[in-house]
Amino acid sequence: MPTELSSRLRLLLQQKIHVAADAYAGSGRAAQSRFPSAWSAAMETARLLADLPEGAIHWWAEQPAGHLLLTADDDSYAATLSMDGEELQGVALLPMAWLVGERARALAAALRPLDHLLGCGGGTDGRWLSEGGGINPRWQRVGEQIAQLFPLGYGATEASRQNPRVYLAEGLALALRDRQRLNTQDPKLERLLAASLLAAGFWRNFRAESDAR
Repeated sequence: MPTELSSRLRLLLQQKIHVAADAYAGSGRAAQSRFPSAWSAAMETARLLADLPEGAIHWWAEQPAGHLLLTADDDSYAATLSMDGEELQGVALLPMAWLVGERARALAAALRPLDHLLGCGGGTDGRWLSEGGGINPRWQRVGEQIAQLFPLGYGATEASRQNPRVYLAEGLALALRDRQRLNTQDPKLERLLAASLLAAGFWRNFRAESDAR
């Protein structure tokens, strides 16, 4: 397993990826065989996100909210969570074993904080991007389009057809793994993601707008 991470992924790892105290011991034999330590599993979590645009990763790492917590078996999402005396906001809990046996599922779970951040800044209330939210007009337009696509029912799983957050997480994960497959399954979502969340230029313009304020 390679150990080197790019500077952008190291930043994300340092700022956003955490490991619960019992995660490694409870992760099972497959995960423990694959990862010599909890830290190596955290590094692998960062690698899952390597195909996001560089601007997306840098922006995510800079935000106060939007964390990933490796766990033994919990795959929930916490609006707030206390860890080592620090109050974390917007935390996706991700079972460590998924990094070995269910990587597509792990990637979708790991992308949830980005939906939350882009929708309402990771706040405890407000709409996520997938629900039609958006932290500025640029992202509001994207959120509104996702909210219009969700009811069409093109999600690949029953959960994604019932929950817009799952719809975006699974769709974005598939776009990162196999964009052609998403184009066949849900072409409108693929085109929207290609022009927004997965477009380096879109992120450059967003960050330039933010810096100009």
